[in-house]
Amino acid sequence: MNIVAIESSTNICSVSSFKDTHLINVIETEESKIHTKVLPVMIQTIMSDFKNYTEIDAFAVSIGPGSFTSLRISLSLVKGLAFGLKNNIIPVPTLESLNFSIDNKKDHYIILDSFKDKFFIQKFKGQKPLDLPFIGSIEKLKENKTDIYGYSTKKIKEIHLNRIVPNSILIGEYAIKNKIKLLKQYNSEINPIYLS
Repeated sequence: MNIVAIESSTNICSVSSFKDTHLINVIETEESKIHTKVLPVMIQTIMSDFKNYTEIDAFAVSIGPGSFTSLRISLSLVKGLAFGLKNNIIPVPTLESLNFSIDNKKDHYIILDSFKDKFFIQKFKGQKPLDLPFIGSIEKLKENKTDIYGYSTKKIKEIHLNRIVPNSILIGEYAIKNKIKLLKQYNSEINPIYLS
């Protein structure tokens, strides 16, 4: 499977290409609030890894939860490209892609920065989500004494955070493994996971 994978749910903007399920190229930046400027150029550069755009089987894109504006930008770009090329889209829940990178069979949490002192949080057991993503504070998680993984640019003193950096490689690998369950046609309705 040949895909272009995009992650932009945080300050990190990342685009990668996979050919025959193998990573070929990745471009990333951690500069905040520039997704509108850099993402189209990054996607165009990554798409040039393919001799012809018809070689691309799908666009995998993080759908959140995450930054409202960044998710809108990336999903709009992907929908436009997929519609123009009559291509498929693989919408990937951001917290599930982060969870995909760890090997913990017990109950644990995946978190991602939200607003102020809040986080997007989801509980997992192994690779299985135990609940839907929600917005909450670290205080409640601290009481549960379970492992916490994720990404934050905030200074967190209350817990030990096992850091996982969101990136398009995780989005691509998760999309490839779960393509049958997640694959959508270019004209399907795909909505980001917005929490408030």
